[in-house]
Amino acid sequence: MKKIYILILLSIAGLSFVACSDFLDEKVTTSYDGTMTVSSEESLEANMLGCYRQFYLSGFLTGTFAEWLAPASGLAHWNNTGALSNALERWSCCLKFTRFSQHPESYDSFTSLNRAVYRCNSLIASLKDSPVDEAYKKEIESEALFLRAMSWFYLVRLYGDVTLRTEAPTTLDEAYGIRNNFWEVYCQIVTDLDTAAKGMRDFNRMIQVTGGNASGRVCNYAAIACRSLVYLTIGTLLAHPDDNFWLSDRKPDFTPIGIQTAEDAFKKALADAVDVINNGPFELCPDYRQLFRWTEPEDWQLKERIFAIPRAPESADSGSGLTMWALPNHYMGTDNVANFGRCHPDRWFFQKWCERYNGAKGEGVNNCDIYVSCPDPRFDVNMVHTSFIGNAGAEMSCYPADNRIYSTTTTVFKNYGYPFYKKYYDPTFDNSVGNSDFYIMRLAEVYLIAAEACANLSGGPGDNYAADAIKYVNVLLARARNSVDGEPAVEPQDWTSSQFGSKQDLINAIFWERCFEMPFEQHEYYDTHRMGAKWLTENIAKPKNVYLYEKEQEDFELDGKTYSGYRTLLYGKTFRYDEDWTLVRKGLISAYPYNELLYNPNLDGAVHDPNLGQNPEEVFWR
Repeated sequence: MKKIYILILLSIAGLSFVACSDFLDEKVTTSYDGTMTVSSEESLEANMLGCYRQFYLSGFLTGTFAEWLAPASGLAHWNNTGALSNALERWSCCLKFTRFSQHPESYDSFTSLNRAVYRCNSLIASLKDSPVDEAYKKEIESEALFLRAMSWFYLVRLYGDVTLRTEAPTTLDEAYGIRNNFWEVYCQIVTDLDTAAKGMRDFNRMIQVTGGNASGRVCNYAAIACRSLVYLTIGTLLAHPDDNFWLSDRKPDFTPIGIQTAEDAFKKALADAVDVINNGPFELCPDYRQLFRWTEPEDWQLKERIFAIPRAPESADSGSGLTMWALPNHYMGTDNVANFGRCHPDRWFFQKWCERYNGAKGEGVNNCDIYVSCPDPRFDVNMVHTSFIGNAGAEMSCYPADNRIYSTTTTVFKNYGYPFYKKYYDPTFDNSVGNSDFYIMRLAEVYLIAAEACANLSGGPGDNYAADAIKYVNVLLARARNSVDGEPAVEPQDWTSSQFGSKQDLINAIFWERCFEMPFEQHEYYDTHRMGAKWLTENIAKPKNVYLYEKEQEDFELDGKTYSGYRTLLYGKTFRYDEDWTLVRKGLISAYPYNELLYNPNLDGAVHDPNLGQNPEEVFWR
C-alpha cells in the first residue's frame, strides 16, 4: 500500500512540475488513470479488501441489520433508546414486518450495498489494464463477482425490484437507473455465482494467498453454498406466488437459469447443498459452543466457516456494534455500556424454543406458568436469561426470573424484563470493542438448506425425500446434544418421520430448527418473509397475538397501584399484529427508500403514483 501512495504522490508532484515548466520545448503531460491501483498482486488484494469492507458496512458491522430487520421478523424485539431520533416511529414499521420508505437505516443499507456493487464493478473494469498475470486476475474477478452477487442478493430480498448495474457508472446520470424486475436480478445473481464458482480460489489456494478463514475471504465452494440459498429462496417464492410480494399480473421468469417451477429450484438447491456437504472443504465444528467461544486462536479458523466477517477491534470499525447492542448493560463487569440490549429475543421466541425441547417451568409466584429453561445445549450458548453478572461483579436477574416478570418500575423492566443474546460476547469486550466474528454463512446452514429442499420435494412424511430431510437435521441435533461436558444431553432428540403429520409440518419444523440453530445470525427476517404472507400470518402474527394477551404480558396491580406490563410497555396496550394476510403481504419487502424516490429521475412515475416511483401498490410506504 505504501508503494501505491508514493506513486500517487509522485503523479501529483509531476502534475505540478509540468504546470510550471514553460521553458521546455515540449511539455510533458502526466495523468493518473487508476492503473497504479491494480499494478501488482498486492494492489489487487487491497482493492478486493475494499470491496469486502464496503459490503460489511451495509448493515452487518454497524448492527443496523440486526436492530431493524430481526425485529421485523416477529422473532426479536427492539428496546427503545433515547439516542435515536423518531425512535418509536422506526420501531412501528417493524410491527408491520417491514421498513417504511423514510426509515433511515433503509436508505443506509440501500446505498451501502449499491456502493459495494460499484466497487466490485470498478475493480472488474480496471482488471483489463492490469499487468498482473491473467490467472491471478481471473481469481480476483471471480471473487468480485461473488461479492457483487451477494450484494444484489441482500438488495433484492429487501426491496424486490432493484437496479442492475454490471458496469460502474461514470456520470451522475448513469448512477441512477430503472428498477429491474426482481427475477432478472435473481438470474444475474445466479449467473455471477456460476462464474465465481468456476474461477475463485479453492480452499488451499485461499489460505495460501489470504491467510485462511480468519481473513474474511472466501473460496470457490462459498459461491456454491450461497447459490444453494439463492435457489432455495427462489423455490419458496415460486411455491407461494399468490401471497408473495409481487402483484398477480407479474409473471416471474427464471427460465434463463433453468428454473420453470418451484420444484426445479428446490432440486438445484439440493444439488448444490449436497455438493458442498460431500465435496466441499468445510467441516461441522464438533462442539456448538466453540462456534461462539472466542477465546482460543482456533476459534477464528473453524472449518465450519463458509463466509464470515472478521470484526477488527479498531475504534473506527464500529466492529462490535452487534455485540454491544445485544448484551445487557455492564455484562460480566463491562464498563460504560448502557444499551440494555437494543435488540433482543422476544419472550414469545424464548418460550417457543423451551416448549419445543421440553423445557422446565418456573416455581415462583409470577413465573410458575412459563418456561424458565431449555435442555437444548444451544439455548444457553445463545441466550442470557434468568441471571447474569453485571456491574462490579453484582449478580443481576432478568427474564424469566420471578422478580422480573412483573417489575414495579418501568426502568427496571425495560432493562431486565426480557432475555438477551450473548453469542457475540468475548472476554476482550469492553465498551464498544470485541473480537467476535459474524457468520454470514456456515456449514450448518447448508445442512438445513438441504433438509428444507428435500422437505419441499417430498410427497409427504415417509418418502425418501422426507427421510433425507430428517437425516440432514439429525446431524445438527446430534452435534447439539454432544455440545456439553460429560454425557450427551437428552435434548434435542432425533427426529422421526412419525412425528410429522404432513409435508407442511416437516417444512415448518425445519424453519424453526433454522431459528434454533442460528438465532440472531440475521437470517430471521429473510426466512420469515420468503415463506409468504399466509405463512407469516398463521405462524407468526396469529400465535404472537394470542401470546401477547396471556397473563404474563398483562398490566398488573400491586398494593392498590396499576403497573404497565410487557405488552403495554413494548408494544402498546391494545396492540395486535395484522391477521389479514393481504395486509401482512404489504410488508414482505421494504418500501423503496424515500431518498431514492426523490432523487432518482429514472423511476417510472407513469407506472404508479410519482411519490411511489416503481414500488408495487401492495407495499408499505411513507
